[in-house]
Amino acid sequence: MAERANVKSINTIADFRARLKTYIDSARTTISEAHSDVLRVQRWIDETQTHQWSMRLKKCRQLMANAKSDLERAKISRPDAHPTTFVDQQRAVRKAKSNLEECEYKIKAIKRWSRELDREGMIFKGHLNQLDRAVEGDLNRAATWLAKLVEHLEAYSSSPPPKLPEPEHSLEAKPSRRRAGSPQGDPHEPSLDEVEAPEGDT
Repeated sequence: MAERANVKSINTIADFRARLKTYIDSARTTISEAHSDVLRVQRWIDETQTHQWSMRLKKCRQLMANAKSDLERAKISRPDAHPTTFVDQQRAVRKAKSNLEECEYKIKAIKRWSRELDREGMIFKGHLNQLDRAVEGDLNRAATWLAKLVEHLEAYSSSPPPKLPEPEHSLEAKPSRRRAGSPQGDPHEPSLDEVEAPEGDT
C-alpha cells in the first residue's frame, strides 16, 4: 500500500492565515490613522495656532497702544500731579506689555515647533512607508501563499492514495542436468543433455 504524507494541521494553517489577514487589516488602519494624526497636528500648528496667536498679537498691540495713550492723556490733563496718581494707567500699560511679550514669545515658539514638526514628521512618515511596504508586500504575499497551500493540502488529503504496480516476480532458472556425482560448476564437465547415448551393437 502506498504511503501518504502525514497531513494533520490544515486547520492550523488556515487559522494562522486568518489571524495574519486580521493583522494586515489592523496594520493598514493604524498606518492610515498615523498619517492622519501627523497631518492633523501639522495643520493645528501651522494653521490654527498660527492664526489664533497672530490675531491675539494684533489685539495685544492695540491694547498696548491704548494703554500708553491713556497714560499720556492722564499726564497731560494733570501735569502737576504726583506720578503715583497715574497708578491705574501705569498698571494697564504693564499688563498690556506683559500680554504683548507673551504673544510674541508664542509666535516664535510656533514657528520653531512648526519647523521641528515638519522635520520629525518626514522621518516618521518614512518609517510608516517602510511598514506599509512590508504589510502590502511581504505579509500580503505570505497570506496569498498560505491560501494556496491550504487549497493544495485539502485537495491532497481528499484524494485517494495512488496504487503502486504489482512487483514482477523473477523467473527461476532451471538447473542444468549433470551427471550424478559430478561436481557442480565444473566448466569442462558436459551435461547429460550434451552427451549422446551410444549406439547399440549391430
